[in-house]
Amino acid sequence: MRRRTWPQKRTNPAKRQNFLKNPPRRPAIAHLPKLLCTRALDFSAPGSASFTIVNAPHKSIRSAASRFVAGSLTFFVSVLSVSAGSSAVTDSSPLREKAAYFQRDLLDKHWLDGLYVSIVPSAPPGTPLPHTIDQPGNVIHAGVWTGRYLAGVGYQYAVTRDPWVRRHGGEILRALRMLQEVTGKPGLLARGYVKGHGPVEDWERNGQDSPKWHQGQGRFSDYRWHGDVSVDNFNAVLYGCAIYYDLAADKEQRQFIAQDVDKLMTHLVENHCRIVDVDGEVTQWGHVGIDPDPARDDYYRKVYAARFNRTGAAGETWRPSLRASLMLLPDLLIAQHITGQARYLDLYQRVIARFKDNPDRLRDTGPFSLERLARVNHSGEGQAYEALYNLIRYEKSPDLLPIYLKWVEELWEMNWMEGNSLFTWMTCALLPDYRSPVKPGVAAPGPRPIPHAEEAAGMALATLHLYPVDRVLRPVMNSLRTDLERNPFAHRETLSARPIPINQRPLDNEYAWKGNPYQMDNWLKPIVTMIQFACDDPLVGWFSDSTGAVGRTLDGGKIWQDVGAGLRGARVQNIVASSKHTFVLYANTDQGLFLSRDGGMSWRPAPESESVKFPSVDFKQWSPVSGNLCCRITGEGQLEISRDRGQTGAPSMKGWRIPRAGSFFVTARGLIASGPGGCYQSSDGENWTELKLWRENETGAADFLHAYWMGRYYGFIQSKE
Repeated sequence: MRRRTWPQKRTNPAKRQNFLKNPPRRPAIAHLPKLLCTRALDFSAPGSASFTIVNAPHKSIRSAASRFVAGSLTFFVSVLSVSAGSSAVTDSSPLREKAAYFQRDLLDKHWLDGLYVSIVPSAPPGTPLPHTIDQPGNVIHAGVWTGRYLAGVGYQYAVTRDPWVRRHGGEILRALRMLQEVTGKPGLLARGYVKGHGPVEDWERNGQDSPKWHQGQGRFSDYRWHGDVSVDNFNAVLYGCAIYYDLAADKEQRQFIAQDVDKLMTHLVENHCRIVDVDGEVTQWGHVGIDPDPARDDYYRKVYAARFNRTGAAGETWRPSLRASLMLLPDLLIAQHITGQARYLDLYQRVIARFKDNPDRLRDTGPFSLERLARVNHSGEGQAYEALYNLIRYEKSPDLLPIYLKWVEELWEMNWMEGNSLFTWMTCALLPDYRSPVKPGVAAPGPRPIPHAEEAAGMALATLHLYPVDRVLRPVMNSLRTDLERNPFAHRETLSARPIPINQRPLDNEYAWKGNPYQMDNWLKPIVTMIQFACDDPLVGWFSDSTGAVGRTLDGGKIWQDVGAGLRGARVQNIVASSKHTFVLYANTDQGLFLSRDGGMSWRPAPESESVKFPSVDFKQWSPVSGNLCCRITGEGQLEISRDRGQTGAPSMKGWRIPRAGSFFVTARGLIASGPGGCYQSSDGENWTELKLWRENETGAADFLHAYWMGRYYGFIQSKE
């Protein structure tokens, strides 16, 4: 059940021109929930942060935030119990218990000898995963999320002083070193690696071409690694190293970090601020910043013109903005801080001298508006925050700090209302000037005149409390809701006009803080286009779906396997099983008719003389199921059941995750229907159980741990939360 808090507003196209001239107040998060078993925030309590609200938002939003802080709003939260040791951890468990559970889960499922793998095949709690070529997960982004997780471990050690946490950090440091060493090129990071020999699942099988995978050599010969590392991977590793170095590393670990940072930055500096892969070419997103040497101007002008469609008028002097080197600037200060080498500070100063006074022409500025909001790149915001955090921590110049702090203010203007825990803690630490805590867990004293700070901090804390324990990437279709106003300026996908709470929106694929809180739909399942069972064995069956895939079960639907590898990339449009032979199956594809005589284990083009009739169903018409029972799908996508042969009917989707249907089939195993929420089976048209036709994946919670321990370190979250 969802409570309707914000009334739906229909956008009148005639008013859009007036929209930008008279922009609305910024939209606070769509539903401010009451937290279960938590206290109200008290920002005036001893040892807690003290904020001053500046430019308070619209009265209704301010009032809603106040009600949230007082804990008076009611919100119905579906709680999923998950076993963790002797007690169950749920969405409403105290934050400290959720943090402990998520770290155990990370070590069980997402841990590859110190490397954090964000997306993995779904498995019960406590199930160790091997991370081989057969279960690679989303390992090609392991570097970036491992680097950010290392930062969280640094905060964790600063707060707890637990020797285990420091040993844990040492394992991560060794994994990040392996990301360099496995490439065989000093200072070049891999994106990630997996164990084993042979083609990698989801990347190098079924005819896929992925030329960036390589086999390790020497002592790394049992690993397969992915190249083409990008700036976000590179910077996240340095970000994590800097925070862990300052807050957690012992003497030996500091020396270890200094060696690795120097190798990374030597590679970058010697290659003119670029990441160069093992093939000698700059990686696709390997331009970390702009070399200030004028001899490189023509090169960078061409790069910006080709890749970013950014170039000046003919004959115009090359004057890129300082912001164009935002990713490079903190890297140089981190390297100087950790290694003590003056060459990094020298290059930093040359970048400043060359670009500081250049105009920042391409910045998307102007008053807050839904049109501007629709253009925000939340992943890019995350990289900017990550860069600015260490840049401001290390920079002391009164000339440069106002520039960097202004960049934070611009980010904050667009995201304060989103309940983004990490961005909020960073902003509250950096503005109006950086302040370390008095000690870990005790906030710096004095007011912090940050616009919207108290409201934003309340929503950021609420996000952690609502952060789902269930990490499976399940279908979500908020676009069906009538209580969410849409952003009329969104083009590529349907977006809400207000941030959607983290437990109602789709999970981000890897890291919640770089996800889009306005995203309404994601992880929708394909529509089943046909389902067939063998002529003489009801446990053997096949399905095809709207992606062109074909799957098979040998146990009546408990386990399904993709059997499309032999189709040479052909997309299946329909299938039909033989009426005489158990494992003979025909597939109509975009490349012609294919035949399998072994149930899909192998395929070959069917003889031209073969004549096959494929079944078809008009889903909008009543189809008999059994006796007087009939089924159809309405124009609105509702699956209806009639018990009087189609004279009358009513929706029957009990147990469906999303109440929309796209197909149904009458089979020997009952009625089977599918929609964007999945595939379901029923014997009576009333009670449905889900069929797991497709592999389910889940994502880890390193993002929660990063934000939780950062909040604890700065005193924004109290230990009893």
